[in-house]
Amino acid sequence: MDVMSSPDRRLANSLTLIVCGILAGVVLAAVAFPVVGFSGLTAKSASDGFRDLPAEIRIPPLPQTSTLLASDNQTVLASFFDENRRNVKLEDIALVMRQAIVAAEDSRFYEHKGVDARGIVRALVRNQTSGEVTQGASTLTQQYVRSVLKYSAANASQYKAATEDTAARKLREIRYAIALEKEFSKNQILENYLNITFFGNGGTGIHSASEVYFGKPPSQLTLPEAALIAGLAKDPTRYNPVKNDQRAALARRTYVLRQMVRMKYISQAEADAADQASIGLNPKPNVQGCEYGRVDFGFFCGWFLDWWQKNPAFGHSTTERLTMLRKGGFRIVSTIDVTMQKTAQRQVDRGLSAYNRFATGIVIVQPGTGRVQAMAINRKYGIKKNPGGKTYPYTENPLLTGSTISPGYQAGSTFKMFTMLAALQQGIPLNHTLWAPPQLTSQYIGGCKTGKYYCPKNADSRMTGVHTINSGFGESVNTYFVQLEQEATVRAAVAAAQAAGVVFRGSTDLKNIKWAQNSQQAWGSFTLGTAQVSPLDMANAYATVAARGKYCKPTPVRSITDPTGKKLLAGNPSCKKAFAPAVADAANDAARCPVGDGSMTGVSCTHPGGGATATSVGAAIDRPVAGKTGTTDDNNAGWFVGYTPNLAAASFIANPDKYYDTVPDSHLPVQIVRDTFTKVLPMLPVKNFVRAPRKLSYGTLVRVPDVKGATPEEAIARLRYAGFSPSLNYEAEDSEEPAGRVSRTEPDGGTYLSKRSTVRVNISNGKKTKRNPAVDKLCKADPNLPVCKIKPGEPGFPGVPNP
Repeated sequence: MDVMSSPDRRLANSLTLIVCGILAGVVLAAVAFPVVGFSGLTAKSASDGFRDLPAEIRIPPLPQTSTLLASDNQTVLASFFDENRRNVKLEDIALVMRQAIVAAEDSRFYEHKGVDARGIVRALVRNQTSGEVTQGASTLTQQYVRSVLKYSAANASQYKAATEDTAARKLREIRYAIALEKEFSKNQILENYLNITFFGNGGTGIHSASEVYFGKPPSQLTLPEAALIAGLAKDPTRYNPVKNDQRAALARRTYVLRQMVRMKYISQAEADAADQASIGLNPKPNVQGCEYGRVDFGFFCGWFLDWWQKNPAFGHSTTERLTMLRKGGFRIVSTIDVTMQKTAQRQVDRGLSAYNRFATGIVIVQPGTGRVQAMAINRKYGIKKNPGGKTYPYTENPLLTGSTISPGYQAGSTFKMFTMLAALQQGIPLNHTLWAPPQLTSQYIGGCKTGKYYCPKNADSRMTGVHTINSGFGESVNTYFVQLEQEATVRAAVAAAQAAGVVFRGSTDLKNIKWAQNSQQAWGSFTLGTAQVSPLDMANAYATVAARGKYCKPTPVRSITDPTGKKLLAGNPSCKKAFAPAVADAANDAARCPVGDGSMTGVSCTHPGGGATATSVGAAIDRPVAGKTGTTDDNNAGWFVGYTPNLAAASFIANPDKYYDTVPDSHLPVQIVRDTFTKVLPMLPVKNFVRAPRKLSYGTLVRVPDVKGATPEEAIARLRYAGFSPSLNYEAEDSEEPAGRVSRTEPDGGTYLSKRSTVRVNISNGKKTKRNPAVDKLCKADPNLPVCKIKPGEPGFPGVPNP
């Protein structure tokens, strides 16, 4: 109990009457200022100024921490904040914490109406006796008002007015405190106070303070922990036990415990036990951003942050959007699946070390929603310095998602998908046959050793022959697809890729697109994947096909909830029709061929002697699956994009710093997707692809005329008349037909093909031609006759007359 002299007591009684009667500004302001600073303020002017102040205070929303979670709504991936604050309800704060802060800062909190007259008198007497400010009289409500005014300040002058030691500031706080007490309950004010107060060490608000000092939520605080935190409110810097001498913090804790005993919140025995307890700090790092989040989710987090900053739903500029994230207090449930992510990361790590110059990774997308469920790579997300000036293992470059500075990697034959889609859109069916030579001289400008035109080769001479779209895709026949591209046009193939979701970022690719739009002879290598693309784009493009032509913009978010519980629509799937379902169904049928899963339409996946490129995928996965391999010239990059109706994944291997470096294992992406799928697909229901319609499987079937033995001119005319595209093979072959005549066609006469298909016309060299029976009879009688000495294939040989 304070002891006052008789003059002091008389002064206190007078001042109490004044305060209780009119709350005069002079008396109230005197709490915080010594006598020497008060000469210019009269009672009348203070009282008039007090009445002129507004009765209501604008309480702005407090900046709060936004949290990024995995799709399980539990696993924290990263936090974003300017001030690490997360508002909590009073009932979620331990009772001892509520009691401790009242005991430490305002023991009469539940008795006064916002201003504590008794406290004012006590502080006034002490301050005037000492001639300086030795004790304040701000109630907990007034402290809360001061914090609100600081957060409401729109400029430097307003902030100064809210914090400087002046009578005007004190009057304003008192006026607002009285108004607040009329509007809010004591518990609401206490809750607001605990959420706005800074407790030091980056702990803004009680939730953050509990984390940065003891690594637990405020609901779990013990008595000694609560007393320590409550003691920090008076001077967070001085009493900070993490950065300063702990003795000051412990002494302050002792004071709070004594106050709690005085207020009968706790017993003396409880206080003594708490006072003897060790400080028990268990600080949780007060860090924010992707670099300090979950290590194995860093690249996904980086992509999420880029997505947020580019989304106009969160503000007019990048700065506004980032500010909204760091202050909005959003609970963001991402699309990332923890099990899929960990599984994918394990497969990637098994493939290549983070210290390998080659990068390999995988992105998994959900067809029909665009939700990205995994994003793994053999790199470490961060800006730490790499040894020897290397760009790995630490990097923040978007190696999986692409940017103008990191546009991606050449995707090889995975681009044949887009030529196929363009052809199907134009009604060219899966059964469309073309003769695929070992090397093709195309119509495209490109330059080869044989001339100025682009002349691609097949990877294997065994691919030579007649192919359908299915077998051309299944065996990855380059010369087939360049011809198909000539029919469908590069312009249409590029448009199909863009419709599916491919984003072209490389400057060379953008120039080639413009070239292809203006010339039929441009960019013949497009179908063989010479453009640079990201794994995210390729996974999403194939997901579009898996979803029967439904394109969905890739999204990292399942839901976004603000602090009031309102859900934002920005994370919802954004989808549109990219292809007719029948077109996608036909493409899916062909895409089952590379993995050895087999066509549903009956169109053959291989030609005689050929083989699929990724049969291990179909063999390992016990459900309908599709996909396509991709390898660039000289093995500078390797790809595999695999998918089912409910999951699509793209994997790659390349050197991000040197695109012309030969990769050690171009088949590694097949293994990564296969092994990831075998572990995660059992979590999903089995779904089948939809059978393609007959029209896009076989088109209009026409019987190939039998032109065997006809002249080449006659054969070509008859084939064209039937609706086919004849291709003449000028290299004559051994045949029983007379020299110069058609020895056979590929496919044979009598076969039914779709219109516009290519029929290969082969010419006989006559070396196996049978002798005319009449001449043969004469030669048996007299072998020395001159006609009998002419061999098959030589001029004058008496062959069987053409019927």
